[in-house]
Amino acid sequence: ESGVVNVYGGRRGERRLEKSVMNLTTSADCIKFNHNGEILALTSRRSRDALRLLHVGSGTVFKNWPTSKTPLGYVWDVDFSPGGGYLAVGNDKGKCLLYRLDHYAEGW
Repeated sequence: ESGVVNVYGGRRGERRLEKSVMNLTTSADCIKFNHNGEILALTSRRSRDALRLLHVGSGTVFKNWPTSKTPLGYVWDVDFSPGGGYLAVGNDKGKCLLYRLDHYAEGW
């Protein structure tokens, strides 16, 4: 219920804590990796606009998105397109918001 998400790495049969993400204030409901495992999306239904994106390689959470003006609402689900070029966000209003991830311009 704390909103802490632990990311583990290591070889098969070995478990090593890589990063503890503490950017959500309520428990995480949906956690998804993009197509190549570079980005991890974390959401919570219990707080408005509770979506964070983690760059797995550097262990940093993107601070430039979403912003306080991004109209997410209460996020119920999230997923990446197969090529990683888009992020779909489903919310409590029954809307599916689609965002372009410019870094993955070739992906759809």
